[in-house]
Parts: sequence; structure tokens; C-alpha cells
Amino acid sequence: METNNSIIEKTIEKKSKKFTLREFGGAFGDWGTLIPFVIGYISIVGLSPAGIFLTLGLTNIIIGIKFNLPLPVQPQKTIGTVAISKRWDPNMVISTGFGTGVVWFLLGFSKKLNQIVSKVPIITVRGIQLGLALILGWTGIVLFGDNLILGFISILIILILIKNKPIPSAIILTFGGILLMFFSGVISFSELKFGLPLLTFQVPTLNNFLFGMLYAGIAQLFLTLTNVMVATVVLIKELFPDREGIDANTLAFNMGAMNLINPFLVGMPLCHGSGGLMAQYAFGARTGGSMILEGVMELILGLFFSEALFLLFTEFPMAILGAMLIYTAFLLGKIAFREFNIKTFPIILTSAIICFFINIAIGFLTGLVIYLFFRKVIEK
Repeated sequence: METNNSIIEKTIEKKSKKFTLREFGGAFGDWGTLIPFVIGYISIVGLSPAGIFLTLGLTNIIIGIKFNLPLPVQPQKTIGTVAISKRWDPNMVISTGFGTGVVWFLLGFSKKLNQIVSKVPIITVRGIQLGLALILGWTGIVLFGDNLILGFISILIILILIKNKPIPSAIILTFGGILLMFFSGVISFSELKFGLPLLTFQVPTLNNFLFGMLYAGIAQLFLTLTNVMVATVVLIKELFPDREGIDANTLAFNMGAMNLINPFLVGMPLCHGSGGLMAQYAFGARTGGSMILEGVMELILGLFFSEALFLLFTEFPMAILGAMLIYTAFLLGKIAFREFNIKTFPIILTSAIICFFINIAIGFLTGLVIYLFFRKVIEK
């Protein structure tokens, strides 16, 4: 029989494993995809760094404690891509995020999500992914043109570091861009302000809610169905086979709660994702400690450095951001070609082109209709 001392020692040992150097390294694992969207949201859309980092930090800490797994939250990529490329205003972003929160909360509460997931054709989602890659890539190219030399240097750095997992290129480029601003005289240290932020609050509006959901929110829901409800649940079972009780309904509740609360603090729309989980795992994360550590860092940035971050990111070199968005688009486009099939590629391409030239919702519906019409031919 164990003594009280041995139980306490085991508890301390178990807790200490959450906060190792490996977990700390894992905490940065998903920042490679997080940073370009954060910079885009702040510099182009005008979201508050305080709102973004405080909501990110609180969400990561709560989920890290609750599940004790590296289940990082990421920007909802459809909404983020459209918001940055179309230069949405902050209320449009938070209203659309709130809309997805309502849907996920209701679906999680209904307990019907596992059935819905099984009926979503993966082909239609691949069309959205390729369409998003085209939109994000084009936005990156436009920003890239701000300074071609700096843009090409940034691309070269990305290519050099493409297989260097310990140092994500996005982190190097972010620090490089900040140093460049100081050395070129764009900003000076005396302009940076530190201290507690003046928080702003917003309420989602009905018009922005409806427009945002029709323009990007609905397509985001279907993309999340596969990337989160299917891919993330499967990945959790593969990486952590002993963990039970985490299914599509559980993740839907998480995303519903975070997107019902975060918009009022002007945080960006968030979701779970298999990419973020895999990235943190690859960098050493094995427990919720990585998320708690990441969350603490984000809270510190939001509480004490938000004004400095706003200045840094609004003056950030657009050519570097463009290079990061181009690479992010490339990674997103690669996902669209998983399990490539010549029979389904025309549907994916047609859907993607319509997403790019018209809008994502119409592109998704077009792909769905074509798939349903030719389903028997495709499945032969």
C-alpha cells in the first residue's frame, strides 16, 4: 500500500513532466502557421494584439489543463484568409467567428456530429483547401511586390530552413523583420510602449454575422469538419492510444465555447487542427504542459506588450509577410493533393477556381453538386 509521501512524490513527478524543455520546445511548434495570420490580422484587418493574445493564452491554458494533451488552437483558416485578402473590418471577423461558435456549440450539444462527419465528401473539402491556397498565395504575391529584394531573401530563408524543425522559418522572419525596422529607422525603441492594455470590447452585429457566414463561415464549417472532426480525432488516437473520451462532439464543444466568448474580447476566430497537434508533437510536446506554457507566453505578450506589438506589426515589412503567406499557401495546397485521384481532380480544380474568382461558399456548393452528379462514376 502506498504511503501519503509516495503518492505526493508521484504527483509532483507527474506534474513536473508537463514543464520540461521538450514541452517548452513543443509550445513553439505551431507558431510557424500561427504567426502569419496574427501579423495579417493586426497589420491588415486591424485586430487588437491584446485581444488576440489574451484569448489565445486563456484558451490554450484552459484546454491544456482540461485535456492534458497538446491540442493547440489555431486561426480558422478560411475566415482568416478571406478577412486578410478582402481587408475585412474587425467586427466582420468577430461576427463570423461568433457564428461558427453558435453552430459548433449546437452540434456538440446535439451529439449528432459523428454521424454528420461521416457524410461529408472529402473531395468538396479538398476544393476549398486548394481555393484557399490560391487566395492566400495571391495575397502573398501582392504583398511580396512591396519590396521584391526583401521578398526573395525571405523566400530563400524559408527554403533554407524548410527542414529545420527546431527553428521554424516564421519565427526567424518575424524577428528579422522587427530588427530590420529598427535598423532602417522605420521605428525606434523610444516609440515602444509597455504596460497593461486598454481592452476594447465589441458585440457581433446581425448584418456582419449573416454576410460573414454566407461569404466564409459556412465553407469554414465544412473545412473544420474534416480537418478537426476527422483528422484530429484520428491523430489523437494514433499518437495517444491510451486516451479515451475525445471525439468530434468534445472538440465541437471546445470550439463552440471559445468562439462564443472570444469575439467579445476582439479575438480572432479559433479552431483545433491536426496540423497544430502534429507540429507541437514533432517539437517534443506530449502533455498539456506545452499548451499551458504557450498560453502563459501569450498572456504575457497580451498583458504587457500589446501596444508595442501593435506598432511592430502595423509597420512590419509587407514583403516578409507576403513570403510567409506564400509558403503557408503552399502547405495548404499540398493538403488538397493528398490521395490524388485523376477522376476527382477536375472537381477539386473547378471548385478551387470558383472559390478564387467568385467566393468560397459558391465554390464549395459547386464542387458538392458536381460530386453528387458524378458520384457513381467516381466511385467505380
